[in-house]
Amino acid sequence: MKVLSLSTAIFSAFLASRALASGAAATIIEQQAKQQINTPQEKLYLRQKNPLVNPNDLIATSDSDAADSFSSSNTAKWLFTDEQEAIELGQNSTTTSGPNWKVEGCCETYETIFLCCFAAYLVVIKLLWNTFIMKPMKLVAVFVHEFGHATACWLTGGKVHGIEVYTNEGGVTKYTGGWRWFVIPAGYLGGAFWGAVFVAFSGDRWASLGIAILFCVGMTVSLFFAPNATMVGLNIGFIVLTVAFILVDQLVFTPFLQFLTLFYGVFIGIFSCYDIWDDLITRTVEGSDAHACHKLIPCCLPRCVGVQFAVVALAFQCLGLYLALVWMTSGSA
Repeated sequence: MKVLSLSTAIFSAFLASRALASGAAATIIEQQAKQQINTPQEKLYLRQKNPLVNPNDLIATSDSDAADSFSSSNTAKWLFTDEQEAIELGQNSTTTSGPNWKVEGCCETYETIFLCCFAAYLVVIKLLWNTFIMKPMKLVAVFVHEFGHATACWLTGGKVHGIEVYTNEGGVTKYTGGWRWFVIPAGYLGGAFWGAVFVAFSGDRWASLGIAILFCVGMTVSLFFAPNATMVGLNIGFIVLTVAFILVDQLVFTPFLQFLTLFYGVFIGIFSCYDIWDDLITRTVEGSDAHACHKLIPCCLPRCVGVQFAVVALAFQCLGLYLALVWMTSGSA
């Protein structure tokens, strides 16, 4: 009996020690699990691979991680699992945003083509300047000159009564009111300005579309202000031409419209500079804008006005070319 009692006691002690060891082990495992849960984990955001789920949805490891990540300034890195995925989606994390004012990365393929077209247009315009081929474009440049007067008149509260363009490359804008200090220079300088705008907007497909539409709208609006027969035919013809280029660019082939808007810009800008040189500097024409400015400022002679107009006009052309390159090298072309 004593032996049996002793055996029973030993067996009970053994069972109690096993139970105590199991409880301790469970406690240690539970503590390790809690510690692992409480330990800050590396922020990990993955794109969902399930085809039934929106691939743009993100799975975060925790709410705190999501808050930390969204507060980070370097957001481009956590949007993708790796850099290759970012490149495939066209959003490289190293890409910088904003205008490239220093024109870094110029001149690659597209910028080179753009500059070659600009130079080629200059040569073609020079060679064909006195031919009938350039006559319609000269009349368009005259229209832009007169429309510049009209726009300045409208902006300063005046009233436009008529806009006319003549086959001898002259034109007139009939108006009353407005601020003459602004209306008078808006002819020559307005032509140079719009030439630069055409060149600058040719650096981007959608910008060229915008300036082409604006050009058509301006030509259409001017038809409601007592135009002569020459201007009616001119405007309708160039509206049809520009719309045709727009349709081809949008439906058939692109870039296409940009070549036309660039040509418009180069020609209108060059014509404005040449007009200033021929009408205001080499000679003085009675009734010109320079004489009108001279009447406003008697101490400023017409040729002096012409030189000032020429400097501003050339600056506009350089600015337009520069802004086109900025636009193209900024990644928006």
